[in-house]
Amino acid sequence: MDALKKKVESWEVKYGQIAITGNDYEAAKVLFRDYFGRTFELETFKGNFPRRHFLYYEARNFLRLACKPFFGGLNAGDVIYLKPIDQNRIEVLAGEPAKAGRDEDANLLPKEKDEAGLVQSLANYIVGQLKERQFRSDYPTDFEEAINRAFVFLGFEGELIGGKGDTDVLLMANIGQESFKVNVDGKTSKLGKIMDQQIDWISLRDHRKKNKANFVIVIGPSFAGGNLEQRAKEYDVSLLRTDHLAQLVEAHSKFPFTLTELKDLFTGEGDKSSEVEDLLTQNLSRRNLLEQFRVIIEEMQALQDRLGYFTFDSLAGREKIEELEIEPQDIEYIITLLRLPFINGLKEILQNKFILTIRIEALANIFRQISDFLLKTEEVLEPTQASVVEDKLIVEKKLGSKYFKWYKKGHSIIAVARKGNPYEHYCPLIHFQTILEKITEAFKIQNLVNTDMISSILEGKDLSSGRPFKGKPELYKIRMALGILEIEGLIKWTGSKRPVEFRLNVQIDQIDEWIDKNIRSG
Repeated sequence: MDALKKKVESWEVKYGQIAITGNDYEAAKVLFRDYFGRTFELETFKGNFPRRHFLYYEARNFLRLACKPFFGGLNAGDVIYLKPIDQNRIEVLAGEPAKAGRDEDANLLPKEKDEAGLVQSLANYIVGQLKERQFRSDYPTDFEEAINRAFVFLGFEGELIGGKGDTDVLLMANIGQESFKVNVDGKTSKLGKIMDQQIDWISLRDHRKKNKANFVIVIGPSFAGGNLEQRAKEYDVSLLRTDHLAQLVEAHSKFPFTLTELKDLFTGEGDKSSEVEDLLTQNLSRRNLLEQFRVIIEEMQALQDRLGYFTFDSLAGREKIEELEIEPQDIEYIITLLRLPFINGLKEILQNKFILTIRIEALANIFRQISDFLLKTEEVLEPTQASVVEDKLIVEKKLGSKYFKWYKKGHSIIAVARKGNPYEHYCPLIHFQTILEKITEAFKIQNLVNTDMISSILEGKDLSSGRPFKGKPELYKIRMALGILEIEGLIKWTGSKRPVEFRLNVQIDQIDEWIDKNIRSG
């Protein structure tokens, strides 16, 4: 089992927490990846401490683990070892765990710091573990851990169980009504072949009933034919070679499989070689779609550079698109994708006449930003603190807006949102003034105002000379205006959430006076 060595600093003792940084961070990110975003039990040589969690600072490349009752009782300079046991427990040892000749695993830890490089390195690390540990017949648990890590990488929820009377690894594919469970039995062999007598078929059947699993699969270096194959069919058990699992991990790192696709590994019984080959072929085909995506974008740009626009038909008839046998439906999919509001990369100027509004480099950056946000791990509070904070928020939630302060800078209004992880929204001063005027007009004829209402008033009108209101992409400017009026105590949230509505908190002429003093005068 892998473990992380940590020398305790004086400040860590003082604050009852440890920070994992530098090269240790890269190793820990792989070793404890399954623990991020969830609580676990810390089993130490000074007792057990439940409901612990990692604070994961990806942007700053370090992890933090707090447990004052334990870390606060150590001494500066103490060396401890953190070792995963299963998905619910991490062990802390005072001495180095027995390595049993397994130092070579440390050389497989990822070194890259970028996300794409980390994914590839993590895949390489897992593949290396699978290939090496499948022959460790004296340490079968090591192989089971590698199997569990491989399937977690593939998207399953994995639980390392082991021990007598139960399966080695329990997998859960959490996909709604099509969710399924898989019992996994890992088999090692120094000779590289699993024989029939190594598999307890009756126990596999019993474990399946115990865990209410839909499928059972045995994973090993290779399998003897004849009687073993017959038994697998008799007991409805799938057989998967380790090298095939490694190939799936490698392919997944380049283009992910879906859990419904991977279900083919478990359905039926016996040898799964043909199913693996089929999955790898499907994966390669889907990876080719990325090449098609790039070519479609390039051809859109080429037509636009020459004609000023492109049409669906002109795009479908391009030589490169015909050479790649890109179907018209695939072009429609790309056009639909680019028109999504959060991409906004394509505009229809006339019926079936389009223009790209951003270059391919900017489009690539948008997808990188999407990736960063999807993979971002928020800080997790201690469970004992979380309930206190939640109760406090319920009492203190008096504002309908997420903004908590604002200021002017040059020709812009800036509003700051979300105290816990703040960010800023900018709005040109002249746009802001127009929006405020529409808000005051609305309040003069009705008691309640919301974002959608002001948006409908602004529809078809200009925010400034020759600059029309763009609708949904600029709703944040209306929210800013309402939020700032709320901060200033001029309007008040009614408590309504959908939509968030506001009513006057002062006389309407006081809002006009405030605008004259603070906005128009600027």
